Amino acid sequence: MAFQMNKSCLITLLLFSIGACAAPEIAEPAATKPSPATALWSFEAASRTLHAESCPAGTAYVAPLSLDITATPVSLNDEGANPPLPDSATFAGGWSLTSDNANFGGLSGLETLTDGNLLSISDVGAFVWLGMAEGQPDGKGKLAYMLGQDGGQLSGKAEGDSEGLAFRDGLAIVSFERNHRLEAFDLENCGAAARAALVAKLPAEAGGKPIDENQGAEALSISPDGMLTFGLESLFGGPSPMGEVFGNGTSKLTGQDADNPRGYSFVGRDEVPSSSQSPIIITLFRSYDPIRGNRNIITWSNSNDRIELKRPMLVDNFEGVAGEIRADGTLRIWMISDNNFSGKQQTLLYAFDVDISAE
Repeated sequence: MAFQMNKSCLITLLLFSIGACAAPEIAEPAATKPSPATALWSFEAASRTLHAESCPAGTAYVAPLSLDITATPVSLNDEGANPPLPDSATFAGGWSLTSDNANFGGLSGLETLTDGNLLSISDVGAFVWLGMAEGQPDGKGKLAYMLGQDGGQLSGKAEGDSEGLAFRDGLAIVSFERNHRLEAFDLENCGAAARAALVAKLPAEAGGKPIDENQGAEALSISPDGMLTFGLESLFGGPSPMGEVFGNGTSKLTGQDADNPRGYSFVGRDEVPSSSQSPIIITLFRSYDPIRGNRNIITWSNSNDRIELKRPMLVDNFEGVAGEIRADGTLRIWMISDNNFSGKQQTLLYAFDVDISAE
């Protein structure tokens, strides 16, 4: 019996020794998921909720107000311009837009729509549709005032100073100055009845100092993969910081600045899907002084070329820019100017065609 017990103990000790010498089991590392504070906002993740908040179940579609818009062709007047337009860019058309409706004007952000029309926003808190036919204004338009989260009309400049615009799948995303924020509107399903759905609060301070109420996020774009990027017009009269938006409704300045030409502010941005892996990023910069008047510079990311608009060219307060790839493969750049509801300024719509085949 003693021998049997000793033998059993020996076998047990031998098995224990083998187990102790075997390679330890390696645990699979836990998948790391972004925290709510670091997960970037994405259109795919947020769009369903934003549609539902902006156009609650049971809300009837309300058609925007119809507008008659007179589109008078204008010349760029670029003969003798210094610098001239780059060889890659052609002025495709320009129009001075007017309407008998006193609410038409103050246009800023701009987007191209899948039906060929253009969508803009007014800095008094309104959406303005511009009807287009064969690449030029057709004399028709629409207007709808923006509604707040409570369904009431946005009141005054403090709440309705809309500046930047991004659009996808019927959802318009708007950046506001003064009360710095991003809000979304379900124009496809609710039209003029769409109410604001909060996307994110935007930074109100930078470097411990308040961001000026009129120097906020004028530039806004959405990437092909659904990420939002915004840029401040100017920071304390200097650079234009860039920012990113998070899924939890917050945002931050990234520490990077827009590539402003000296003396210019950042007022427009668009990201155009292209056949290459990266989108074409169009940027619009603006400058003004009483002696030289309005000046603009437009760039596109796949080229070192740029369009510079200044006297003797016909230039106004351009604040909105949008792009699209046309059927012939050229890049069409649209621009809209903000007339500030002033009889001394114009609402100009410009189109440039850019040859990107060699880029």
